[in-house]
This record gives sequence, C-alpha cells and structure tokens, in this order.
Amino acid sequence: MKLKLYSKRLLMLALAGIALLAAAGFLFWDRGANAADFMTAKVERGNIRNTVSATGTLQAVTTVQVGSQVSGTISALYADFNSTVKKGQIIAQLDPSILEAQVAQARANLEQARASLADAQAKVLAAKSTVQTQQAGVSSAAANLAALKAERDDALGLLRQQQTLANSGVIPQRDLESAQTSYKSAEARYSQALAQLDQARAAEQAAASSGLAQAQAQVQQARAQVEQAEAALRLAEVNLSHTTIRSPIDGVVVSRDVDVGQTVAASLSAPTLFTIANDLTRMQVMANIDQADIGAVNQASRVDFTVDAFPGERFNGTIRQIRLNAQNVQNVVTYNVVIDVQNPDQKLKPGMTADLTFTVAERHNVLKVPNAALRFRPQLSADEMRAAFQGEARREPDSSRQRGARQPDEKAAETAAARGGSAQPEGTNDRRTVAPTAAVLEGQTRVVWVLGPDDKLQPRQITIGVTDGTATEVVEGNLKEGEIVVVGQNVSSGSSSQSRQTPPGFGGAPGGMGGRRR
Repeated sequence: MKLKLYSKRLLMLALAGIALLAAAGFLFWDRGANAADFMTAKVERGNIRNTVSATGTLQAVTTVQVGSQVSGTISALYADFNSTVKKGQIIAQLDPSILEAQVAQARANLEQARASLADAQAKVLAAKSTVQTQQAGVSSAAANLAALKAERDDALGLLRQQQTLANSGVIPQRDLESAQTSYKSAEARYSQALAQLDQARAAEQAAASSGLAQAQAQVQQARAQVEQAEAALRLAEVNLSHTTIRSPIDGVVVSRDVDVGQTVAASLSAPTLFTIANDLTRMQVMANIDQADIGAVNQASRVDFTVDAFPGERFNGTIRQIRLNAQNVQNVVTYNVVIDVQNPDQKLKPGMTADLTFTVAERHNVLKVPNAALRFRPQLSADEMRAAFQGEARREPDSSRQRGARQPDEKAAETAAARGGSAQPEGTNDRRTVAPTAAVLEGQTRVVWVLGPDDKLQPRQITIGVTDGTATEVVEGNLKEGEIVVVGQNVSSGSSSQSRQTPPGFGGAPGGMGGRRR
C-alpha cells in the first residue's frame, strides 16, 4: 500500500516537472517568436478615390436686398417671410404725407418761376418798343437834318451869288448882308439838327444796351428758375414714388427686417427691408478650399456634399467658378469655389452648411496596397538587405524587364531600402522618388516588402498612382494580387527601433492589415 502511494507521488512529481519544463519552453519559444512579429495585409483589387474635403454655405444664385432710398415710417406691409413675389409687385408702403407736401411745394415754386418768366418776357417786349421808338426818333432827326442841309446849301449858293453881284456893283450892300444872315441862320439850324440826330442815336443805343439787354437777361434768369423748379418737382415726385416699395425680381422673401410702424432712416445707406431670393430651385454653394488642396481641384472635378438636415443623403453639384481672390483669415489662405446645385424639390435651404467632397481622381478595379506598406522599413542588416535584393533580382522574370520596368542599381536600391526609401538608382534626378515618410505622389517609384513562402522578407519595386490616403494604386511592378505585404513590425524591447502599429482601416478581415501575424 505504501509502495503504491509512493509510486503515485513520484508520478505526480514527474508530471509536474514535465509541465514546468513545457511551460518554460513555451515561454522561451514565444519570446523568440515575438522578437519580430509582422503585421501584414493582402494585395487586393478595388476602387480608389482621391478626394478633397471642404465646407461651404448654401445660398441662392441671385439674392437681392430690398432697401428704402427715403426715410419714413412703415405704414403697410404686403409681403412676409416665404412670400412668393413678382417683379414690380408692391411689398411695402411708407407714410407719404411729408413727401406729398414737398411735391405740392415744388409745384408752387414752379408756378412762381413761370410767372416770373412771363413778367420778364413782358419787360423785354416793353424794352423792344422803347428801342423802336428811339429808332423812329433817330430816323426823324436824320430826315430833319437832311432838309436843313438842303436849306443851308441853298443859302450858301444865294450868298455866293449876292457877293458876286455886290462886288460888281449891281446890288446894294444891304442885299449882300441879308444873304449872309440867311446863310448863317440856315447853318445854325443844320448844326442843331445834327446835334438832335446824335442825341437820338445815343438814346437808341442806351435803350438797346440797358433796357432791352437787362430785360433779356431777366428772361434768361427766369427760364433757369423755371427749369430748376421743374427739376425740384421731378425729384419730389421720384421721392414720393420711392415710398412705395416694389419687388425688383421674381422670387421668394427669405428675410423681412421691418414691421409696421417702424421708422427707417436712409441717411448714409439704404436700410434693408427685405431679402429676396430669385429662384430656390437653382442654388449655389460657396466653398472655401485650402491653398494646399486648390491645385488638385478643377472644373471637371465631381462634387458631392451632405447637409445636417438630411443625414445619409448625398447631393451633387458642378463647379462653376474657381475664384482667384484669396482669403487670408488668421494666416490661413483659402480660395472661394462656386458650385452650382440643382434643387428641384427645394429641400435645400439658404444658409445650410454643406460638407463637400471633391473627387479629383478615381480608379476602378485596380491593384492597390495600403499606404502603410509604402512606409514600412524592415529591421534588417546591410548583408540581409543585400541578400534580399539579390534574391529579388534573380526571381524577377525576364518579361517584366521587357515591359520597360525601370531596374534600379542593386547597391543603390539596397541603400535606399535600408533607409526605407524607394529603389531609385544613384545619380538620377527623379524628384518623384522620395523617402517613405514624404507625401505619396502619383508616378513615384517605391519599394514594398512581402512575405515569401519561407516567411522571408522580399522587396518589390512598384510605380504608384492615385491614393485615397489609406490605399494606393499600383500602376507598374512585379507585385501580384493576393500577395502578402508587410505594413508593420513589432520589435523586441531590446531593439533600438520603435514598434510599428497597424494604421486604421485595414484590420480585422482576412487580407486586411493585421489579418496575418508571423
């Protein structure tokens, strides 16, 4: 009995020892296996869409703010929020009493100016009559002068005759003296008539230059006053017409800013009474695109957007204009992009915030790799890196070389891959071939690492295309669908390198990132 119990205890101790050894071996094996765990993803085919995101505000294509050019009190409103109005329709009325009084005053001033014009015209007629009278006096004086000149000439001839006869002794001296007296008398009358003619002409000139000219100037002044009064009347009538507010366009009232009884003052600027949107079945989105993304956006880009009012529903539009006027707000430079949107059901309302997605490039059914695979850098020594690239060069089929794939120099490729960069030969100036930490640009040549059948890392040189920020299109290279690419590596704590984690969006499913660990 004791022997059996002792044997049983020895057996239990032996089993316990075996279990301890197995546990120790498992821990040792697991520690070694975890020294270099790879996170992988499967190379698959699918769609890639490169997009630019932005926000914008929905608004009507044509929005008019209806104001008032005159001051006054709102006496009536004929439109309200959401009212449909037609062009020329009365939508508000200001109290017109003050402006009606101004119109009446302007009419009275016009009548007064017209009366002044008539009085000035009458003075002109009187002045013209005076001038005509003076002209008649001049004519009479000229005729009298001509008659007296004839008498003087006749007296002069008689005097000469009598002087000849007196010198001959035919007539007495008395007759000569009488002839001399007659001539002197005729000469005096002629001189007097000549002075009267000069006086009549002076009076005529004075009447024409002073009375008539002054009367004509008064007529011109009166006419100017009439025109000024007419203009003042028209201005008063226009101001009176502005008390009736009419809609300038067909549309819908989206805002009413006044109430009946409210006083509006149009001093420096016209106060806004209504805001009218022309046609809400056609709207536009004013989007603000960051300067880093504006280069990728063009008028051929497809635009989709969502609004918070309709979650899960997507709307689309077309780019109408990319404005060159840059906006700088707190050192952030953006550009305005105008997007036309059809809104036949009028579900979209002005002022809604739109979350926009611009599709700048899209590829369907293409070979794609995770972007993390482009950034992966294996923890290999220089000899291991050289052996990996030499093995890849031997495995690469001749057909791929004949297709024109660019073959890097092995030494340069090993050095670039050791840095985690692309396999670009030294001496080349391809600026699109960059380190994996740089931006992923279309046309770059990059190196990804795959796990071969022997769980060894193998490099693959590829030319990349469009990226959506998570996956990138493979345009050219010896990477095949279904191959397993390495996207990360967990190294032991003793290693100088940091642990690489799985980026979001590629875990969980077979073939996704993290779907296979070795």
